[in-house]
Amino acid sequence: MERLKRLIPVFIICAIPLIITGCKGGFDASGYTGAILDLQFQGDAGSARAMVAGATSENLQDMYQEFIDNFVAGYITDGMDISEEEIGEFRELAAIIFSSMRYEVGEAKKTGRKEYEVPVVIQPADTFLRYKDLLAEDAIRISGKIKNGKYQGTDEEVQNQVMAEIARHAYDLLEKAYGDSEFGDKKTVILKVKADTSDIYSINEDDMDNLIVKILRLDEIGG
Repeated sequence: MERLKRLIPVFIICAIPLIITGCKGGFDASGYTGAILDLQFQGDAGSARAMVAGATSENLQDMYQEFIDNFVAGYITDGMDISEEEIGEFRELAAIIFSSMRYEVGEAKKTGRKEYEVPVVIQPADTFLRYKDLLAEDAIRISGKIKNGKYQGTDEEVQNQVMAEIARHAYDLLEKAYGDSEFGDKKTVILKVKADTSDIYSINEDDMDNLIVKILRLDEIGG
């Protein structure tokens, strides 16, 4: 999951330094965590805007869009020679998939001075597992066409034809995977939240990485 480790902090590092360091009633670790998750998965900037110093809906939406764009580039369209319009369609579908994720933030437990553990109950979705299987089936079909001489030209030309066909099918396959997706049993993931020396709170990056991996079941894809 090294690629994911490079993508997730793009969102987290951009968002967290703007978070208000506290309020009169004390820091609400559960509310903060829920706001970040809602922004990341739902694109909902409402709660995050209330907890972010000087932020606007526009720049929070920009952070959300950057996360979606990076995920699509790293996990879906990597290696595909497709137009910007087609990439945009994948981004829209990815946003829909993310918005369907099921999670519930529980009551935070204070574990130290300005340190908390926040339980998040998730229901993992098998969308990307189904997508992987559909791509594998498509690859077998295309392999058969190669053996039967359905593609003509040099090795490079054949390779380009194959990649173009894969790209043409990929969106429909991801859309089908999403439409057929199911949610698994509930699991609890713990996110650690703590303040730095400047009293700026943040969610542990590895914990957030783990939540996204688990809720999307990316650790079961392999490769």
